[in-house]
Amino acid sequence: MRNAEFPLPSSFRIHHSELRIRKMITSKANPKIKEVRLLKQAKHRHVRGEYFIEGMRLLAEALQHPGQFRKVVYSPRLENKAGGSELLSAARKKIQNAEWLYVSDEVMEKICDTQSHQGILAVLDMKERSWGEIFKRDGIILLLSGLQDPGNVGTIFRVAEAGGAAGVILSQDMIDPYNPKVVRASMGSLFQVPFLQDQEMEDCLKKLRSQGYRLWATTVQVGRSLWEIDFAKPTAVLFGQEGAGLPKKLLAEADGLFTIPMAPGVDSLNVAMAAGLVVYEAFRQKKWKSPE
Repeated sequence: MRNAEFPLPSSFRIHHSELRIRKMITSKANPKIKEVRLLKQAKHRHVRGEYFIEGMRLLAEALQHPGQFRKVVYSPRLENKAGGSELLSAARKKIQNAEWLYVSDEVMEKICDTQSHQGILAVLDMKERSWGEIFKRDGIILLLSGLQDPGNVGTIFRVAEAGGAAGVILSQDMIDPYNPKVVRASMGSLFQVPFLQDQEMEDCLKKLRSQGYRLWATTVQVGRSLWEIDFAKPTAVLFGQEGAGLPKKLLAEADGLFTIPMAPGVDSLNVAMAAGLVVYEAFRQKKWKSPE
């Protein structure tokens, strides 16, 4: 896991006056501000191929990929945060071509999706991903069908990165992975884990099968036990919508079904928790399974 802190060398310290290179934007009706605010809507994100991130930690994570920045928006509140000036100075050194906007705290509050902003926001390009990027990685592939809860989806990205999953495939009827709440919940893992969105699941299953992947679907009450599944071979696992589970047509397309053993009286697990257990069982088998 990456460190939650983002220590920066003392050489990055700058005087507060250096942060005010541009005149402060104080109008919420400013066209540049409206342009950023529109990215809260999925249709505008995908037409423009852009999305935004908020907060110091996500900015520090995104600085590992500086070429994706379109805009950086910051406000005086950042200067009062521990490490805020240092982080902004580091960002200026790494981000050469982005547009920088200095705004009032009130304007920043209007832009942000959070109730209490940290004074920093960045607009990024959506990164092009491919099947080839996923197939070259060693680990299971997660296929998510119909999930709508942003916290669950973001958490699945986190556990996918931590447990060495090869990638995540998202169905057409899912919440947008660039939704601000998903991005925050992923805690930077969205930058690290290859994923494909708006996918037709049946087509994905055919493609994976053609590449030699064993296709498993998770269920609540039927199928084999998670502990019986061999994840050492190329494997992809389907996860269904919170509550409703997987559509019958996807269950029928899978090579097999499995369930996670639970104590008597427990009906089901949160989908993000279920995905975490599956990812880590696969991780355990690949890393520590004794040779037969």
